[in-house]
Amino acid sequence: MIKNICKLKDFGIFQNHNNSNLQDFGKYNLFYGWNGSGKSTLSNVFRCIENHSLPDKFASAQFTINNEDGSVITENTINSSSLKLYTFNQDFIDENISWNNVAKSILLVDKEKIAERKKLEDLKKLQKTEIENHQKKTQKTQLLEKAISKFSSDSARHMKTSLQAIDTTDSYYLNYDKRRFESFIANNLEATKSNNHLLDDKKIIELTNAAKPNLKSNINFYPQIINNDTYIKAKDRLDSLLKTNVISQIIQRLVDHGDIKLWVETGLDLYKSHKNQQCEFCGSEITKERIKYLEDHFNDNYRTFQDRLTKADQWLLGQYIQQPQLPDENNLYDEFQDEYKKSCSGLKKSISILNAEITNWHNILKEKITDQTKTELKIESITEESITAYNLSMMTIDAVIKKHNHKSNNFQEETNKAKKHLELHYAVTEVQLFKYHEKKKELTEKTTENEKLEKNIQNRKAEIRKLEDSLSNESLGAEHFNKSLHKFLGRSELTLRFNPSKKGYEILRNNSERVEGKLSEGEKTAIAFVYFITKLKENDNKIEDIIVVVDDPVSSFDSNHLFHAYSFLRSNCNSAKQIFILTHNFTYFKLIRDWFDGVNRNRKIKNKDPNAFFFTIEASANLPRQSIIKNADASLINYNSEYHYIFSKLYKYKDDMFLSRDDSFLTANLSRKLLESFFSFKYPKHRSDISRLMSCGLKGCKITDEVTKEKIYRFINKYSHSVVIEINEDSSENLVGESHNVINDIFIWLKEVDEVHYDEMIEVISG
Repeated sequence: MIKNICKLKDFGIFQNHNNSNLQDFGKYNLFYGWNGSGKSTLSNVFRCIENHSLPDKFASAQFTINNEDGSVITENTINSSSLKLYTFNQDFIDENISWNNVAKSILLVDKEKIAERKKLEDLKKLQKTEIENHQKKTQKTQLLEKAISKFSSDSARHMKTSLQAIDTTDSYYLNYDKRRFESFIANNLEATKSNNHLLDDKKIIELTNAAKPNLKSNINFYPQIINNDTYIKAKDRLDSLLKTNVISQIIQRLVDHGDIKLWVETGLDLYKSHKNQQCEFCGSEITKERIKYLEDHFNDNYRTFQDRLTKADQWLLGQYIQQPQLPDENNLYDEFQDEYKKSCSGLKKSISILNAEITNWHNILKEKITDQTKTELKIESITEESITAYNLSMMTIDAVIKKHNHKSNNFQEETNKAKKHLELHYAVTEVQLFKYHEKKKELTEKTTENEKLEKNIQNRKAEIRKLEDSLSNESLGAEHFNKSLHKFLGRSELTLRFNPSKKGYEILRNNSERVEGKLSEGEKTAIAFVYFITKLKENDNKIEDIIVVVDDPVSSFDSNHLFHAYSFLRSNCNSAKQIFILTHNFTYFKLIRDWFDGVNRNRKIKNKDPNAFFFTIEASANLPRQSIIKNADASLINYNSEYHYIFSKLYKYKDDMFLSRDDSFLTANLSRKLLESFFSFKYPKHRSDISRLMSCGLKGCKITDEVTKEKIYRFINKYSHSVVIEINEDSSENLVGESHNVINDIFIWLKEVDEVHYDEMIEVISG
């Protein structure tokens, strides 16, 4: 059932109804409103639900209708509403009945075809079950679609924030949205299913730096590589020197003391150079024998070999590895700097290790120079690992610089690659957190399953329609209609007869004469209303499954037909799922009200909550006019005539010292209706002329005079009749100011004309 109309905006006279403090609807709902208050407009709200669409005249309308099961109908979801609802209003009449031509056919099911009816009933039950199942699945699918759509929007927003931080000039990421995110996922479907593209924090920082739009210049660098053969040959030569021993007169002391040996050897050279026969140290003469003795120790072979050792020492000094001049790390792109620094550090370490090994060679050679007689001296080979480490560091530095230069030469391409890697990382992160691929697979399966179910429903629908066509009979529809109409009108001259060529019913008088528009308004209303009630049972519809909405079916009826309309509606629609009745006729309202009151009383006896409720539709009098739905005033529910209701309504304003503009316009209308009713009863000969009635009302009055009467007449005549109130700019303010005094004058006048009536009315409305 429909629970409430939570919002009704820009729907004709309902500009901004919001259901404030309004009772929720029950099974039985009765609305009272005067002509022009918005009853027909409200019925059109229900008709929109029935037709699953908004008519052009309400194309911009907005509404929210809550159902008892928690579902919601809005202007955007109206086409998917599952409510089975039928509305009787002028639009229904215009669409179904041409008073000059034909009424559309009514297909009633033949009760005699038992087997076919059983099959039809079974199919309809199965169809109902599967439709409900389909609706539930559709709702779940829609929720899943909504969740996936929200995921795409949220992920796009997250990624836009992350990617914009890299390059604020890239329009692709500046305008990154749901559409681009979904396109990226589709183009990288398999990649987003794997963890392979997830990056650690270090790699994210590296790629973020790589993606920055900062172009740097190329760097020139030539790596210096060490050839291991050089050290192999050097070792062979040094090994040969270390093993060599030159024969000479050995002076053991010089052998044992290398420093003395060096001192003596130098002194001998100085002696020969300066040709001095005296020792420069002690001043004693140096004998020829001593010179000969020393020369035998330091002979030519010795000197030649010593010269070789000295040259070897000098060569070895040149073999130490010097730290090369390397490019400044800041000249490289940020993402290469860590690797570059690491390689430079490795190069420095490998140079240190190589130089340490060369130093070992150097120390052993110095030992040989000090004592040529040592032949047991040995050197270790320069390790291949040290040379490899040096060369590898040098080549790594070269590779990093080449990567730098490659990026500079292909800057746009390389920065785009970095961005795409980051985009893929962020996308995979979002996808895995949401379990996107699992949900997409679930959505595909549900959609396929639902499409299959929808196909079965459509096929069954065609089968049901075929069965209904074979069981349905327009003649039965006409027969049923004619019986109801004759009973309703109390006479039988009007009938419907099916015309196959027109595919509808001709309206006949005396079963032969086509009326061709020659119908009274009462007859038209009766035909339309009976036609609607009969059509509710079309195609074997069950009234228990239907929501029935009836808008004023009594506009042209006399009191006798009012009762028929009430009785006909009650007998045919009492068991409907839900009923909404709208009327401006107080007598008809009272009949329906008493029916609904009886329902509530019976439920109260059984300790059940009421399920019949009463409402009014009220329009503001100022322009532009707007209507709202309100809970019915107690006076409307409790009193037995419209006169009681109007008297009570107006009397509430009597003591208000200030009335709003809306209330002032309302009181003008209420005042006119009250005076018309009161004086028409007192002076029935003049009931059609309010001016004459009011003049008659002055007879015998002492308090109310001609001036007061004219003020009241001007007030009610000027402000209660005009649809467009054409008055001067201060008339509204005058009306507000006059309303309170005029209302007091009216009640003083009523009391003066008939004090007994007045006192009893006060007693009734006060009770």
